[in-house]
Amino acid sequence: LSTKTFEQSSIVHRYINIASTTKTNTMVFKKFTDRLVSAGTTAANTLLHGPEQAEKIRQLESMGFPTERARHALNATGGDVDRAAELLLLGANEPQQYQQQQQQQQQNAPPPARAAMSSSSVRNNDHQNAGPAVAAHNDEQMRRAIEESMWVSQQEEARQLRHAEAASMKNNRKKKEVIDLTGDKKKATGTKKNNTNKPPKNNVKSAAAINAGKAAASRTNNNQKKTLNQTHPNVQLPEKLSNKTKEEQILRCANRVKPHVMAVDTLLRVLTSVRNTPDNAKFRIIDRTNGNYIAFVRDTPGAEDMLLAMNYRMISCNNELRLERHMVDDALLYLGISALEQMRTTDEYKEGKRLRGFHAEMRRVAKGNGSPDVQRGGMTEGETAIRLGFLSKCPKEPPEGRGAWVNAQLGDVSEKIVGGSVKRRFDGDDTLEDVLNWLGGSYGNEVLDKIRGMRREWCLCDLNRYPILPLDVEKHGKKTLQYLGLFPSGKLGVRLSDDAWRDRKEGSDASGGFGIHGSARGLGAASRSMLH
Repeated sequence: LSTKTFEQSSIVHRYINIASTTKTNTMVFKKFTDRLVSAGTTAANTLLHGPEQAEKIRQLESMGFPTERARHALNATGGDVDRAAELLLLGANEPQQYQQQQQQQQQNAPPPARAAMSSSSVRNNDHQNAGPAVAAHNDEQMRRAIEESMWVSQQEEARQLRHAEAASMKNNRKKKEVIDLTGDKKKATGTKKNNTNKPPKNNVKSAAAINAGKAAASRTNNNQKKTLNQTHPNVQLPEKLSNKTKEEQILRCANRVKPHVMAVDTLLRVLTSVRNTPDNAKFRIIDRTNGNYIAFVRDTPGAEDMLLAMNYRMISCNNELRLERHMVDDALLYLGISALEQMRTTDEYKEGKRLRGFHAEMRRVAKGNGSPDVQRGGMTEGETAIRLGFLSKCPKEPPEGRGAWVNAQLGDVSEKIVGGSVKRRFDGDDTLEDVLNWLGGSYGNEVLDKIRGMRREWCLCDLNRYPILPLDVEKHGKKTLQYLGLFPSGKLGVRLSDDAWRDRKEGSDASGGFGIHGSARGLGAASRSMLH
């Protein structure tokens, strides 16, 4: 019995030894496979994420966390291993979506890394099965961390894309390329070679686009400016005055200067003096800085050109016109004097002569203005009594802030007559007769006599209307300023009457150069036809 028992115990010990040896071999093999899987996973991570990121993943894997969860935790924490470990400790399992993503990444991975990822996934599943259950809020925190990691990556890619676009636009501005608007296949001169990496362009164009491009190219590429004969072949430009003969230059200049009385008289006096005493240098030299020359000749159209046509030369250093003795031409002098004398017989010269005499009278009347700052001499007792009588008929002037200003001007404003402008406030219901009494108190009865007399040498005009309207003071003396269009602002002028106004002609041309056409001015104002 003892021998049998010993044999049975020996067999048991033998089986025990065999089982122990098998278990030891299994453990050794498992350690070996774990090392191979770890090495493969490390190589795959190095291949996919770089050596630094792979080392961080390996550290987290050594703590027992799956590879994919370790990678997402590192992305969420910006590569911080400690914060990634704390984030992974909040939950030990991934939702089903993580397993699907892991399987999809395993299918898309290259063959060398696919085996390592497959082994890693097997080991990760073991870890997941071995870990505790994760609460719902831990899964939500892990999902938020992964979404934050993906959002950061998208923002970084968008920033890099914007930077690349800005750099590309900056480089394009530096390039000088010729745009081909014609659609031709030939390359324009000065263009750079096309980049082979660019996608092919769609060369399909409409007929309208092609025609518009050709028209634009024809305008752009035509560097030569077309002459007037090419653009307007039927238009004939007049020849320049300087290219014409001396005789024609003199006649044209004399015709242009005829409305300017003082210019005609000054030129005639100068040319006559040169013809009578050609050896006197005083008449052959004209100082361009002289006051009378500046006022009457220098800026008058055709005046200085006529002197140049008479062989005067411009001396810039002395700012003068000089006629050399050997350049004196008796024929040109005779022609110039004859042309100016002929201009004296024209209607333009005569009208200019009348206007000059009228403004001379306006200056004389302005000297008697009652204003102390412009009064040149004392008035007689009779004149003072007359003016006080006119002022006594005027209504009281409205205080400041009420009424409207009425301005009166003697002659043309361009003449700048000293003392020839007065102004006063009137109400809208004041009449034109009140304004006339105010003018009589300012300038005496001479102005009113020539405005209201039978001859009507002068006229009172509404300067705010265009064309200027002469007012019939006898017909509209009792009309209010509102009715006449002189309120809320009135501007009157004393002007020289033309023949039609003096003769009281009726019809459309009754006012001569003043005209009667035009719209009414001001609220409640009468029309021009009613005032004329």
